[in-house]
Amino acid sequence: MQIMDYINAHRMDENPCECVILPDGSVEEPTPSHIEKLAQIAGEDKISINKKMDKNMEPLLFMVEYTGCMLVWQTRVVVPSSPTAKQEEALETLYFAAMLSPNYLREQVGENYVECVKKSRNEQK
Repeated sequence: MQIMDYINAHRMDENPCECVILPDGSVEEPTPSHIEKLAQIAGEDKISINKKMDKNMEPLLFMVEYTGCMLVWQTRVVVPSSPTAKQEEALETLYFAAMLSPNYLREQVGENYVECVKKSRNEQK
């Protein structure tokens, strides 16, 4: 769905903002969970994705980098290493629609996740 459709659908919710922003700027509901949604977007099951991660990696951060999606909660946003302009625009729209807390935490994926995703993609070739 488009960002304005999401905002209009959730403006009156008690916890109004919990979504996934895809690289094209569209938004999806994180059902049944953020990790399950990212696995669906990746087109893989969680077990096969977990095998691609280095030990001690947080699956959520790995999957953000792996899919290129942004994860959004009202108080926290997890961003891939290279978010797209459309993702940034969608996030800004959520912020100006008062869907995000004024001082939300923006967390960007670290270099170790970037390298691990690159390695797993090279192994797939």
